[in-house]
Amino acid sequence: MKLFEVGEVVNHRVGDPQCPECAEGYPEPCPCGGLMHASETAEEDPDGNVVIVTLCDQCGRNEDQLAEMAS
Repeated sequence: MKLFEVGEVVNHRVGDPQCPECAEGYPEPCPCGGLMHASETAEEDPDGNVVIVTLCDQCGRNEDQLAEMAS
């Protein structure tokens, strides 16, 4: 299975709906037909929540980019 990098984690699996490297609740479907993978970072937001980096295994966009396109 082809691997790709999300954030600093390289072991995400393209097309694997059960990707073991993804943060809890991921991967999830991307509007393009691919899967949105996610990695937790060492950073926290102002509320103390772990920052999550996302990336689609097909179109290469992240959730923030998709949200901008939708608005």
